[in-house]
Amino acid sequence: MRVPVFTQRTITISTSLLSSHSKPALIRNGSTAVPQQQCREENLAIREPYSILQRWLLLAQQQAPHCKPRVACVATVDAAGQPVTRLTSVEQINPAGITFYTALGSRQAGEISHNPHVSLHFHWPQSNRSVHVSGVASPVCASQAQRQFGRYPRQVQLSMHGIKLPKLLLGVSIYDKILQLMAKLFGRQVAQIPAPHNWGGFLLKPTLYEFFDASRGFPNTQCMRFRRCLTLPRGMRNRTLNADPYDWVFDRGIDHDN
Repeated sequence: MRVPVFTQRTITISTSLLSSHSKPALIRNGSTAVPQQQCREENLAIREPYSILQRWLLLAQQQAPHCKPRVACVATVDAAGQPVTRLTSVEQINPAGITFYTALGSRQAGEISHNPHVSLHFHWPQSNRSVHVSGVASPVCASQAQRQFGRYPRQVQLSMHGIKLPKLLLGVSIYDKILQLMAKLFGRQVAQIPAPHNWGGFLLKPTLYEFFDASRGFPNTQCMRFRRCLTLPRGMRNRTLNADPYDWVFDRGIDHDN
């Protein structure tokens, strides 16, 4: 029996996990895509599973922004082979992967350098949804880290350099006023604050997405899973699937053990 595959083309898929049937179906390029203005939570045209993650994250931010929906649990493996978890804030989700930032001298960065296999888990209790992503992480370039550092508020940038402003000055924004004055004097903007030398980011390139929806009750949690074909045995990929290494294998069903 052929395993369901969809390539990096637009397909129509239900982000409410389609149905409760565990029998997979082959999704081909002939599937009809939904126009963007008609896309709803239950019917979404996608090219890659990351777009489902983006949609679910957007809904979580709308439902409970105070719960920090971008915070995910990241799991790494230490030198002894033991799993280690901590919370991290995910900054970007796009076709390239999922990006998060940390101190390059931290334990987390050291573990990723030793073993780049990483897992992320998002959990949004307000919507009874969660997403598990795993893959291989690699460092981002210095220019990308600098761009992300530049997006942080000025007081955050200074605190990352170990400079703490008095509380009375935070609301006054004295530092910004000094920069504006210097810009008037010299006729140009002052160079941006550089990112700390020991701070950077990692790009997680997913090989597995798992979407869980427990809105119907935990005994019947629905699961939608996407796997990169490159993670499968070559013989299965070539003879059974007839798919390219970077195609996604898709299946859905009921997760009774979640």
